[in-house]
Amino acid sequence: MDPEFTHDPNRAYARLREQAPLVRIGTPGAPPVWLVTRCADVRSMLSDPEIVVDHANVPGNEGTSLMDQLLGALDLPDDFRAEFRTYARNMMFVDGDEHARLRKLILPAFAVKRIKALRPAIEEMSARLLDALAAKGGGDLIEEYSSPLTGTVICELIGFDRADHPRVRKLMRSYADGDIHFSGREMVECTKELIARRRAEPADDLISTLVRTRDETGDRLSEDEMVAMVLLLIMNGHHSTSFFIPASVVALFRNPDQLALLRAEPELMPDAIEELLRVANPVPVTSPRYATRDMELSGCPVRKGETLTGSFFAANFDPRAFPDPERLDLRRERRRGEGHVSFGAGPHYCTGAALAKLETDVALRHLLLDRDTLEIAVPLDELEYTDATLGVHMLAGLPVWL
Repeated sequence: MDPEFTHDPNRAYARLREQAPLVRIGTPGAPPVWLVTRCADVRSMLSDPEIVVDHANVPGNEGTSLMDQLLGALDLPDDFRAEFRTYARNMMFVDGDEHARLRKLILPAFAVKRIKALRPAIEEMSARLLDALAAKGGGDLIEEYSSPLTGTVICELIGFDRADHPRVRKLMRSYADGDIHFSGREMVECTKELIARRRAEPADDLISTLVRTRDETGDRLSEDEMVAMVLLLIMNGHHSTSFFIPASVVALFRNPDQLALLRAEPELMPDAIEELLRVANPVPVTSPRYATRDMELSGCPVRKGETLTGSFFAANFDPRAFPDPERLDLRRERRRGEGHVSFGAGPHYCTGAALAKLETDVALRHLLLDRDTLEIAVPLDELEYTDATLGVHMLAGLPVWL
């Protein structure tokens, strides 16, 4: 893509939103994908039942889905490739009645009461990690705070025994880094062992809830479906939040007036998190979608079977939806159904949104409100980032003094 997407993504996407709100992107050897850039169009794409996440639901089903292409590119032995495809078919990648069934059976594990009950444990973990960081004067906020915090929370939520947390968190890191063969196999085995234990000895955790939940017809999740849910949580429920927390800290340090406002009015924290989700979301794009018929989006023809993905970055900085979008404004007016799209929209809206917000709330209160000694240890313009993915840079680390 144009180097401008790396050096000045706001300007690059502003040009696209005005001149080409749908643009074809692609990589060698893969079919092109429509990138959707306007907020209203991204929301429409995510909510349209005729734009699906499962390529098999496209009438005629010609060609190979992007998911199958990605799985095909992984270095996996044939016996595990077929098994892993079963686990990759999670709630994110099914539509219609199949998706509604899974979501109905999984939602009790993410009930508001259950998530809120995690707060004391999250606060204890956060305080312990920050005490260790402060004892040595500082360190890497990602490696030594946000990653172990969110990883441990996911372990607690799922129900892994505390003695197993180090092993599971190591597997999480390897899995997120793309070591699907070894870490994927190990995570599957760990999860199956936990399911077997919870069938015999239920506890107050996600796996126990999934094991015992039935709908009014007696339907319940299969073991494979539970394993798929755990793998989805590990990738989406841990990795993204572990980078969002430090990105939020940086965003506030870049806007000292807003940091001062938050410290003066801590009751603004829920609004602050919503605004930070808009400007500091580390996830670049939506999962792929497929048009089930010829259609038009933002005046551009899209043919049946073609692939679309939405840019969270472009949508969240769209001035049609957010006046003066490059300004961080903790008091920004938000109307229901018209906010950021960082958790998606429509039937696939993120089930873990409440957990991510809770973790961020605890982290920012502990880092910025309860302690006022946190400093970023290098000038902001010297922070190191990974290579940009469609304009979104992720912090390679965040050195801090505490």
